[in-house]
Amino acid sequence: PHARRSDSDAPADRIEIERLGDRYEEGLEAAGFFFPETKAASMRLNLRNMWSRLSLTRGDVRILHGILRQLTRR
Repeated sequence: PHARRSDSDAPADRIEIERLGDRYEEGLEAAGFFFPETKAASMRLNLRNMWSRLSLTRGDVRILHGILRQLTRR
């Protein structure tokens, strides 16, 4: 018999990863990461490409959201 994988172990889908990227981009924007302005577009694209190359699980995505939430608490 096959062991059932938990939801946390299931691969994250494209939408989940895009939402994660959106949240990190917003946080990085607020922190002034995208500087100088002339390089901001390529920096954003590089980050998007990086997120899409990672083999993230749904659990990984939840952890990364939690990390950002803690880092941006004020």
